[in-house]
Amino acid sequence: MFKSFYSFFAVFLSLFFSFTLSAANSVDIPLVLKKGAPTTYLVKKGDTLWDISALYLDSPWLWPRLWQVNPDIDNPHLIYPGDKLSLMWHNGQPVLSLKPMRKLSPQLRIQRKNEALPTLPDGLVLPYIKSDRLVTDSVLDTAQHVLGTSEGRKYLSANERVYISGEHTHREWGIYRWVGELERDEPDVSMTSLRLVATATLVQTNKEFSGLSVVSQQQEILPNDIVLPEVGLDKLSLSRMFYPGPAKPEMTAHILGSIDGARYTAVNQVVVIDRGTHDNLRQGTMFHLIEAGSEVYGDAGEFTYDSLGEWGSIQLPDTLVGSIMVIRPYEYFSLAIITNSQSPVSKRSLAVSPLIVNSVGREAK
Repeated sequence: MFKSFYSFFAVFLSLFFSFTLSAANSVDIPLVLKKGAPTTYLVKKGDTLWDISALYLDSPWLWPRLWQVNPDIDNPHLIYPGDKLSLMWHNGQPVLSLKPMRKLSPQLRIQRKNEALPTLPDGLVLPYIKSDRLVTDSVLDTAQHVLGTSEGRKYLSANERVYISGEHTHREWGIYRWVGELERDEPDVSMTSLRLVATATLVQTNKEFSGLSVVSQQQEILPNDIVLPEVGLDKLSLSRMFYPGPAKPEMTAHILGSIDGARYTAVNQVVVIDRGTHDNLRQGTMFHLIEAGSEVYGDAGEFTYDSLGEWGSIQLPDTLVGSIMVIRPYEYFSLAIITNSQSPVSKRSLAVSPLIVNSVGREAK
């Protein structure tokens, strides 16, 4: 029901804004500094690019514009602890000037890339890009499953050795539990979402079975839990450092639910949306979240939310409830982190381009 309603709502938005937003882009949005934005800032260990941008801008996803005209910053996404940022003005526009902690050649700064500030805290992003949370049926068909422990216990703890069938050489593994199946239309495809239960390391192997030592654990491990190899970042076209940018004005996406199966989600939690690289999404693509306003029926003194055939209706305004940023795009779906929310996010929320929301004067704070 919600999906069909919001599909209609998405079409309505697209038609309504098609003329005013045909040439819309982030450059059309005024770059307004926050009141009290610091004139200088010394970058500290533990900072993120998002945190620093939020010091200066109400819409941190506009930060490339804060740095893009500055010749001092060759790559504004490689900022290091100890670097000094200074606020200045160029042709009437605010820009950040960077003074490195110590002078390094551009090549050496790139070589130190792993020391640079991440876009978001590593703990919020790395678990979702180092291991698969959305998998196809073919991956599930070939996945390993927990056999159990030598002691025969049903609930397995972090201090026990977990066994899977077969001989293996891959060292790092993730242990997962099935959450649910996700579907989208156009094209008609589906994937399965998984909840991370634990991570483990290969410690023994032979032709019949392999033993895994549990490294970290979020909840108890059960026999038949799904076991998949973890892939290193160097083998993925993904990064902990990426820059945000608004989705195209005509783009909308549905919230399919929390990656962990929760009914409602909040800031720093991850949701699944029904758009991916097939739709030109990438790491950093930003959406605002809105909920459609209710329809009210009846006349003065007799208003009701229940449809009355003999009365017309009044459409109340939609509500801006938050923002999300894509942290891992798949082909037809994406994982997105909630960067802010004014109320719990659910499947009722529709993801729309910030360009649409800002263009009508409703900007997420």
